[in-house]
Amino acid sequence: MSMRMSGAVFAWALIGATATASSAAPKKATGGGGGGGVDLDALLNQFAQAPGLAAHFREEKHIALLDAPVINEGTIAFMPPARFARHTEKPIASTLLIDSGRLQFGDTDGKQSMELGTNPVAKLFVDSFVMILAGDRKGLERVFTIKVAKPPSGGTDAWRVVLTPRVSPMDKVIRELTLGGVGLALRELEVRESSGDWSRTTFTDVDVNHRYTSAEQERVFRLPSR
Repeated sequence: MSMRMSGAVFAWALIGATATASSAAPKKATGGGGGGGVDLDALLNQFAQAPGLAAHFREEKHIALLDAPVINEGTIAFMPPARFARHTEKPIASTLLIDSGRLQFGDTDGKQSMELGTNPVAKLFVDSFVMILAGDRKGLERVFTIKVAKPPSGGTDAWRVVLTPRVSPMDKVIRELTLGGVGLALRELEVRESSGDWSRTTFTDVDVNHRYTSAEQERVFRLPSR
């Protein structure tokens, strides 16, 4: 699996983690670059406590070789400790799953599968995802330079967190990840790739307290039949 695909895996894993933050009054920012309206440790604590996530997404992917952005829409689902699903509905149906150390992808052309232990690039991305879920700030700081900042516009509760990879091979794929939100709720994620391509994803209808039934797990965390 290509490094670009691995980068996408991490980006969507990160979405699954960060979108679980619940709406709440922010605390004063502490560390990580200063100037923000939210405490990074409070965010990480929310990630660790969330029972599950269901949300809609809209992604605009800007690719240098294309005149117009590629628009993807669909749903994401996360269930602790590390079950993640991205179901793209428009313009082409596809599913990306991460579960039990295994990555799966399926669309109308077929299915692909990879054990993360066989790919150090993808494994590093997913390990970082687990650090976010565990609220492991020290672990994250070994992988990223983290900056909490106040966005140029927005209310007093608006915030921005910038993650810059500091280790190889992640820094060869992703140049910067920027999370934006209000209070302790994520509103968007921007991913800047080393290639110059970039994407912005916005989230709506976020259910941060979703508890998946056995029937839902069977339906959501699997590749659809062709």
